[in-house]
Amino acid sequence: MEFFYNFSFDSIIFLSAYLIICISSFYLSSYLKKLGLPLVTGLIIVGVIIGPNFLGVISDIIIKEIDFIFDVSLGFIAFAAGSELFFKEIKSTFNSIKWNTISSILVTFFIGFVLVLISFLTLPFFDEIQFNIKIYLSLLCASIFVARSPASAIAVINELRAKGKFTSTSMGVLCLSDFGVILLFAIIFSLIKSIDSGSLEILNLLLILFEIIISIFIGFVYGFILNIFLSVSINKFIKYFLLVIIGFTSFIFSDYIRDISFSAINKEIIFEPLLICMVSGIFVINKTDKRLEFLDFIQVSGKYIYVIFFTLIGASLNIFLVIQVFQYAILFFLIRIVSLFAASYIGGYFAKDPLSYKLLGWTPHITQAGVSLGLIQLIQKEFYYWDNEIISQVSIILISSIIISQFFGPPIFKWALNYLNETNRRKQISIVKKKRAIIFGLEPQSLSLASLLKSRDWIVDIVIFDTNKPHKVPDGINQMKIDNIDKYNFDKIDYANANSIICFSSDDINEEICKLSHSTYGNKNLIVRINDYLKVDLFSDFNIKLIHPSDAIINLIDQYVRSPLGTSIFLGKEKDKEIRDIRLLNDKISGSLLRDLKLPQDILMLSIKRNDEIILSHGYTRLLKEDIITFLGSKNSLDKLTLRFDS
Repeated sequence: MEFFYNFSFDSIIFLSAYLIICISSFYLSSYLKKLGLPLVTGLIIVGVIIGPNFLGVISDIIIKEIDFIFDVSLGFIAFAAGSELFFKEIKSTFNSIKWNTISSILVTFFIGFVLVLISFLTLPFFDEIQFNIKIYLSLLCASIFVARSPASAIAVINELRAKGKFTSTSMGVLCLSDFGVILLFAIIFSLIKSIDSGSLEILNLLLILFEIIISIFIGFVYGFILNIFLSVSINKFIKYFLLVIIGFTSFIFSDYIRDISFSAINKEIIFEPLLICMVSGIFVINKTDKRLEFLDFIQVSGKYIYVIFFTLIGASLNIFLVIQVFQYAILFFLIRIVSLFAASYIGGYFAKDPLSYKLLGWTPHITQAGVSLGLIQLIQKEFYYWDNEIISQVSIILISSIIISQFFGPPIFKWALNYLNETNRRKQISIVKKKRAIIFGLEPQSLSLASLLKSRDWIVDIVIFDTNKPHKVPDGINQMKIDNIDKYNFDKIDYANANSIICFSSDDINEEICKLSHSTYGNKNLIVRINDYLKVDLFSDFNIKLIHPSDAIINLIDQYVRSPLGTSIFLGKEKDKEIRDIRLLNDKISGSLLRDLKLPQDILMLSIKRNDEIILSHGYTRLLKEDIITFLGSKNSLDKLTLRFDS
């Protein structure tokens, strides 16, 4: 209940001033990001600049008054870690993920513990630390070594449009490891508290097990509470603010249980708030229908929480001590790299992964961020009664090594993905094979359509019968001449491999084209502009799409009247929004329910075409290979989805 004892009117004033400062911090860190610095590192640097060691905009008194912000942020960070673990996405490669995750947690922890303890025992800098404290700190450091940053790895994967077994396995291990590190930290934390209090007995070991089981149970209860709040129809930002507060209440609840247990039985019962929040996040993602809204909460709120959290961490740093211990930060970084390499090789061996996966499996796990920094803050808060200088030194060594990982992690992971040929960066302009359209007839309307299709990355050929046409064809659009409508001439223009055919010729010529196409080349996507409405019956047997100019204009105006926004999107008038057909070729997605797919937030599935039948989709629609799916969304998200479905 320390929060209620320390919170005062001054805390509100200081908090308001700090939030105003964070606005500047966001813009300054964005500028540093343009210079090549990772966002987290930029925020920490801004925090150092405005902190007590430089400009003094934030004093030590302010940091002490608003240190509850750490708990508010940690609850959200645990929610975010839980949101990454979606079991249905990792089931296809579960065997490899299982062994690599177990190894990444246990082997990294064990080797990290041994090497850090050796460093503490042999380096003169740590001579003044008591032997038992060296063991405790080695255990805590090793548990922090296990933590990773899924967000950093996801950013690299999205940037390179990476796809493949190594990529999917890495993401599964990253997500499961976040759960593992919080569970491991909860065990180590409770164990050290018991040993340090001089009361390590069988009863205390059972108490630790009890604390962890009850923490997981409380996590499910919090998951139900989150689900209820997500169902409430109130302003989005008010709802998300309340969800952040729910995460903070886990820390208040944990402190309350500790206080009353100590008063009642003279022993602290510790329900781990990070474990509670993470389990609740996993519950919402996997067991409720509020997964997409919860992911939106993480995405929207994260921008603000991370600015507040990392800036305050930077302000709390003693920069002069950072310089003093920086060489040891490099040592800890290298120790962690060795631990990760051994863990990936051993995990890959048991999973029977290829040699290249064993040798490079450590590269996605280098970068650390929120969870690691949050655990360091908990160590500083809970073990304040140890020599304060020692805690400060070790904490700054760990934070500095995390900053180093921010610089080296992403480039090394990029190199590994390129080496394994799982990147598609060179295909950014054309993620899939370009589609081709053949337009019969040269006139203003056909030229306008050709230019529009070309702007959307189509290959466009205009076919003419008369070389005396006065219209000039724009650059990048092919012009072909044929003499007759027969199979010989159609094979010359590679008619069979065209995705769409558009006819702007006379009705008689259009009829001949339809007859030959229907009889020789089967069911093509053939669109015909009819000139004389009385000749509609001529095309009734060809299963084509007929458009009469006057009807098209009337229908268009009708749609604009009844649905102006929908019509604007359909016509491509809305900025960065388009409708796209994507063919499902990915075997791992085939057979999945729509509700189980982790689609981008700005994507909407409109319909599915299967065996020439249009299916209106809903959450329980099952996708099958070769389905043609119509999506609405932003171009960037549609590009990512095309890569995912087409691979």
